[in-house]
Amino acid sequence: MEKLPARFRQPIVGLCIMIVMITCLPAILVLQNIPEGAPFWPAWQNALGQVAPFAIPLAVASALVFNLAANAFIEKVQ
Repeated sequence: MEKLPARFRQPIVGLCIMIVMITCLPAILVLQNIPEGAPFWPAWQNALGQVAPFAIPLAVASALVFNLAANAFIEKVQ
């Protein structure tokens, strides 16, 4: 099996990290603050529903801005 080129590898790794962060960070907060005996899954789904509409556009916008800034810096260096 051949390795992916670097131009595909970096976005895939970034996408995987974003997915893990968007799903796991609300789970950690729910586990820390959930009352004893309360069901976890509905609380996590509620937290995810509150976080995702803001986190996904912010992550995409920041990725685009950082990509443009990095490309501009690389072009100035070369």
